[in-house]
This record gives sequence, C-alpha cells and structure tokens, in this order.
Amino acid sequence: MPFKEITTVCKKCETVPVLAAVSKPPQTQSITPQLVQTLMPAVPIAELGVRKRKKIWTLSSRWHCPLVGTCLPLGEMRKIAMREGYQTRGASDYDVHGLVVTQCHTRTPIAELVQRYLDKHYAAALMRFTRIRGEDQALALWREEVASGQDITGALWAAWTHPDIDAKAGEIIFGDIHMLSHQVGSQARADLRLQERLKHDNAELLKRNRQLQQEIDKARLLKSNAVAQLERDLDAARSQLAHYSQREAQFDLAQRLRHEHAALRERAETLDLRVNTLTERNTELQRQYAEAQVQQAELHEELLGAESALALLLDDAPQAPCAQDCPVPPRLSGRCVLCIGGRQNLVQGYRRLVEAHEGRFMHHDGGQEESLHRIDAIVSGVDAVVCQSGCVSHGAYWKIKDACKKLGKPCVFVASPGIASFARSLETLTAQAVGSA
Repeated sequence: MPFKEITTVCKKCETVPVLAAVSKPPQTQSITPQLVQTLMPAVPIAELGVRKRKKIWTLSSRWHCPLVGTCLPLGEMRKIAMREGYQTRGASDYDVHGLVVTQCHTRTPIAELVQRYLDKHYAAALMRFTRIRGEDQALALWREEVASGQDITGALWAAWTHPDIDAKAGEIIFGDIHMLSHQVGSQARADLRLQERLKHDNAELLKRNRQLQQEIDKARLLKSNAVAQLERDLDAARSQLAHYSQREAQFDLAQRLRHEHAALRERAETLDLRVNTLTERNTELQRQYAEAQVQQAELHEELLGAESALALLLDDAPQAPCAQDCPVPPRLSGRCVLCIGGRQNLVQGYRRLVEAHEGRFMHHDGGQEESLHRIDAIVSGVDAVVCQSGCVSHGAYWKIKDACKKLGKPCVFVASPGIASFARSLETLTAQAVGSA
C-alpha cells in the first residue's frame, strides 16, 4: 500500500507532521510478514508543543509492540484490520499483530481506529491520569496501578499518552511492562506444570478404576456360576432324595441314601461358604471402587480450579511473586470475613485463604437455601464482606450492599467465583485494613 508524507499540520496538536495513506489496500490483500516489513517506516518520537495527550502515532515506535500486544485484544485487532480491507483469514495472530503495530507508527486509518478504541475502552484510567500533573506524579500513579494489579492495561495506555511523560520516563514504563511480562509468563508456566500433573494423576485413577471394574465383573461372574452350580446340585439332590424315598423299605438303599444326602449337604455348605466369601470380596471391591470414584471427583475439581486460575492469570495479568526482599503482604490479624455466595465446592478453598491471612471465615449462600432476612444480623457480627455477585440474585445483591453501607462494613464485590478472584478480594480487604489502621 503506497504512503506519502502530507506536508500539513495536525489540527489537534498543531505541531506533529502527519503521514497518511494515499489509498486503502484492496479487499483481497492478505497479511504476510513481508507486507508488515514493507509497511514499517522509521518514526521518531514527536515533540508536542501544547499540553494534550499524545496520539499513538506520536509515541516511540519501540513502545508500539508492547502497547498493542497488552492493551488491544486479538479479536478487536483482527476486526480493525478487516475494517481497513486486510484479509485476516489464514493469517497468524503474530502477523496481524505485526501489521497493526507498523500501521501505528504513522497516522493511518488503522492507527486512528486503535486510538479511538483504546480511548473509549480505558476511559476510566485516562480520567485518573488526567488529574495528575508532572512527570514524577504520573510515574508514581503508574507504579501504584502496577502494584495493585487491577487495571494495568488501562494504566499503560494512560501513562504513555500522558502529556508530561517524556522519552526517559516512557522508557522506565517500558522496562516495567517488559519485566512484568516475564513474571506473568513464569507464573503461567508453573500453572501449566501443575495442570499436567493433575491430568496425569487423573489418568492413573481412571486406569485403576477400569482395573477394579474388571475385577468386580470377574467376581460377579464367579458368583453367578457358583450360585447356578449350587442350584443344579440342589435340584439333583432333591431328585435323588425323591427317588430314594420311594425305596425306604430297603434298608441298604435307605442307608446309602442317607450317606449321599449327608455328602450333598456337606457340599452344599461348602458351596454356601464359597458364595459368602465371594459376596464379601465383591462388597470390598465395590467399596474400593466407590473410594476411587470419590478420589477421581476430588482430583477433577482440583483440575477445574487450576484451569480457572490459569485463565484468570492470563486474562487479568496478575503480578507474580517478587524474587527480591519485598515487604510481607498485610494480614487480617484475626478479623472475621463473611463470604456471601460462591461455589459450594470452593467454600473450603475460600476458608483456607482467609485462615492463611490470619483471619476468621464465615459463609452465607446468598439466599439459595439460607434466608436473606438474617443478612443484617450476620453482617453486624463480621469485620468485612466478600460478595460473589455472579452467584447471587439481583435482589440479594442490593440487600447485601445496603446492609454493608448501613452498618459501615467494608465490602468487595467479585464477579468471578474462582479462587484467584477471592484471593485478590482478600488482598484488597487487607490493604484497606492496613490503610485504616
């Protein structure tokens, strides 16, 4: 696609020369690495003369790759490329990423679409940074956002486009986001290893279950054969007894009949003992099978929790544990935390997290079985509330919110019922506790 420099001045910042495309690419043009390389010009950092937020095409081309990769979702990236006539079907995510990055080096239609999307999507972060004046305060707010881990993507966009952030401060932010990506990748690899181990344990349990099932089937077959043989022997004994009863008059025959009957009775008792033994063995095998099923269900629940935590880590990009001598996270110090809602199979996980933060734990199911009329009384007896808003009704949500506001209890609302989301809510509560102390 041909480009040329337009010798006009940007109407918004009045100081930045604009590079624009002469024409849009044809509808059938595919994204390839060669196309990305041909579209990549060398663009310096624009020097703004007035106090206005920087545009993406005025930023250093060195920052575009982490900015687009961190702040712009892949699906939105493909939509923007297709909207400007690029054929993304069959193109890899890396090729689409490379195209959008190179288009952001200059003021192109794609760069303007990316600018509008990021401004709209991260409006809250932009509003927080708008109130800040001076490079030092902007960097301090950036570090606060990174430490909280709540909205790093929005903070990155707002910080780099802040009018008081110069090239040197921008490189500091670049170093922070670069190291953060390494830490997130390390945590993701650890979670993947845990997931593989759980899958292996699950496969071993399935194999053991199949072996137990085969043994149970064999025991059932032996029992069935033994019972059938016993019934045949008993029928034969009855037939012989009936036959010999007609010849009671003959002593010898009757004597022999008594001996044979005694022998059959002894054999019947032996077979009955064998049936009882097989029955006990079958009962034991069924007990082992039930225990194996319970272990399999528990491992399956652990596997689902690990996969949920990994998705949240990849989506939310939390900060991995620091390898240096960082301060110890704040503790609940005996405070009582009430968890409302959440998944029943994760309640014990919530409890362990609260107790690990040196706190006490209470739980209410949010009105599913327990009454909501007791919310005011329960909230009054705790120090903080974590509401799993995605697992309670709309009416329960407002009742809980009103109770916390009326009683002055800190409350954190969590949309996802996962262990990772609950852990972040505890970090928020402990931080509030330390701040109010």
